Amino acid sequence: MKLVYQEAAVRWGEALPLGNGQIGAMVYGIKKCEKINLTENTFYSGETERGANQSGAGQAFQRMREADRKGEYDKVHEEAERFIGRRENYGSHLPTGNLYIEYSLDENLQEYERGLDIEKGKTWLLQSDKHVRITEEVRTSNPDKVMLVNIASDKKTSVKVWFEPYNQEGGFAAEQDRIRFWADAIETMHCDEKTGVHLEGAIKIKTDGMLVYQKNAVQVLECTYVDVYLAMETDFKNQDVEQETLYLEAEKRCLLAKNRGREDVIKRHEADMRILTEGTRLELEGTDAVSDKIPFLFQYGRYLLFCSSRKDSKLPAHLQGIWNDNVACRIGWTCDMHLDINTQMNYWPADCTGLGDCVHPLIHWMQDILIPEGRKTAEISYGLKGWVGEIVSNAWGYAAPYWASPIAPCPTGGVWILTHMWEHYLYTEDKEFLAETAFPMIEEAVLFFKEYVYKAESGLYTCGPSISPENSFLYKGEQRQISSGCTYEILMIRELFDIYMKAADILELRQGEEYCEVKEIHGRLLPYRILKNGCIAEWNHDFQEADPQHRHTSHLLGLFPFAQITPEETPELCAAAEKTIQRKITPKENWEDTGWARSMLMLYEARLQNGEKTYGHICNMVEKLSEPNHMIYHPPTRGAAAFDHVYELDGNTGLCTCVGEMLVQSHRDRIRLLPALPNEWKKGKISDFHVRGNMIVDVEWENGMLKKATLKSGTPKKVRLCLNEKNIIVKIDREIEITLDDFR
Repeated sequence: MKLVYQEAAVRWGEALPLGNGQIGAMVYGIKKCEKINLTENTFYSGETERGANQSGAGQAFQRMREADRKGEYDKVHEEAERFIGRRENYGSHLPTGNLYIEYSLDENLQEYERGLDIEKGKTWLLQSDKHVRITEEVRTSNPDKVMLVNIASDKKTSVKVWFEPYNQEGGFAAEQDRIRFWADAIETMHCDEKTGVHLEGAIKIKTDGMLVYQKNAVQVLECTYVDVYLAMETDFKNQDVEQETLYLEAEKRCLLAKNRGREDVIKRHEADMRILTEGTRLELEGTDAVSDKIPFLFQYGRYLLFCSSRKDSKLPAHLQGIWNDNVACRIGWTCDMHLDINTQMNYWPADCTGLGDCVHPLIHWMQDILIPEGRKTAEISYGLKGWVGEIVSNAWGYAAPYWASPIAPCPTGGVWILTHMWEHYLYTEDKEFLAETAFPMIEEAVLFFKEYVYKAESGLYTCGPSISPENSFLYKGEQRQISSGCTYEILMIRELFDIYMKAADILELRQGEEYCEVKEIHGRLLPYRILKNGCIAEWNHDFQEADPQHRHTSHLLGLFPFAQITPEETPELCAAAEKTIQRKITPKENWEDTGWARSMLMLYEARLQNGEKTYGHICNMVEKLSEPNHMIYHPPTRGAAAFDHVYELDGNTGLCTCVGEMLVQSHRDRIRLLPALPNEWKKGKISDFHVRGNMIVDVEWENGMLKKATLKSGTPKKVRLCLNEKNIIVKIDREIEITLDDFR
């Protein structure tokens, strides 16, 4: 579980990641002068958009619907200009700045090594010349809310420390026993250069040397050790707070950690890391080089998630987790919470790999920030009750339609992220959470969508007009995006209504008028449709798609993450889904290949129980979409322009989720063992893997055959187990062991 290098990082994709849910650090290990790129969970430009929903948007939407009924798609898009949202100070997550540590070393080093240990949550750097040997360790501690840099040398040396902000709106000042840095999240691409959070940082140094405070740095002379404690605080929650108050809060954390001392801070940090890393584990013996990397990459996905999102994080993981490569924030995408795949994929491994606490920032963000803004969108842009989230959101809870008609309307982005609340319940069976937290959010979303749908001439319920993210069809030779009854939106509404009814059944709330209304609509929503070419239809019309190899495949979400399409219940739709996948990637050079999009293909194939095809996608990702530090990226593509690779957390978390899905699946009230095991994985074991129903599973295999499975449950229950074509029912009191013989 380590990465080791003999050369320094020269670019962001070679640096090594650390994070504690508030502080993010990318450690470069640069010879003679260490560079640590710092980020902070809430360091966003922008503000809550007061007029993001256009006045009159609700009436424009009704005119769009009427034009759609007549098949006047040009008119639909014309009216959409009066519907789309407004963006003024949307903002973006930004880098905070860099901490530099300069060492007194010769140009010619005799030793050099840097590395990352993801089980201990530390980076290390070893350097020596003919005079001195210096070691450096960096940790970001969640218990103490500080970054700790430990420097040790075998002889007395000197070290210089300073901070440089990301932009010109920050600085660094060192005075007697007061080392302060500050930064403002100010930029012009996504806001007006006036709005954004203010950050105050504090540094405390403990050493056996002599501290010399310079104007823009701190010099440590004649030292054999230096401990640097760093903390940051922003005014995100309270922008009326005084800057001095923020600094004192950061300084307080540094002082507490300094007084505890290096050994105690490290001890607390490593105990915290053990809780996170000693849960779900994977052991694997394979036949090729990629297989050898899979156990690390599986844990790496978990590691990057809990670095980015801890129970006490103020915001959920954004596009890049908790880090910032200074690319996404400088292009049109922004570094935010995209709700048409990225934020969802960030959190897919959480509950199944024992990281359920990591979901809490997502829950709180929805409750406190997204949904209040989503109520405004429902009322102003649609003229309906309830709440919605559209295709993108951010730290400020932007919920209005996107500001360009090609990707608006899209009111089911909020539904998709809402399904995480239901999944969290399924994995925990925490009825109190369902009743007090999840169900009110679900019920309020239902309030919108039961009025949003309408009866088509066929007597079935349809919806829209809206988009299928982020695809286009051809109408009169022109690219168009907006129409009614797109498959993505129907399947999302189907999933929402299904969740609502199941939750109401559990909470014994199924007698009301709303329940009956939802049940009636749910049973009469537009069904999936198979085209003449054998693929699943993306729209409720037969216009040709503008880009058959487009990266988005939202019309297949019924296969994964949802379980509306399964080999057992809907074999015809599974065959159509496979044809859809193959059409997307044929010819392969035209497929718009990105980290998250490749993750979706592998997850679809895992649900289709195609182990070899799933593994083929994994190999493609590892070989073609992985940085030297194994962080998965999104390259510039024809549909998503960028000036460089863009790191996205979802590539790593998507891969982690897929490995789990290949070995254990638990949807549709069944636990499937080894459903997509590839031939290359000859022997292995996954331990403490969480499944729906609040159970934990260990699965061991050898030569492609189940060797042993152990199921543990806190409460007695009966479970259907599936292995290949065999099904058995087992009763678990607390723990039960299953072997291959039990399926014979």
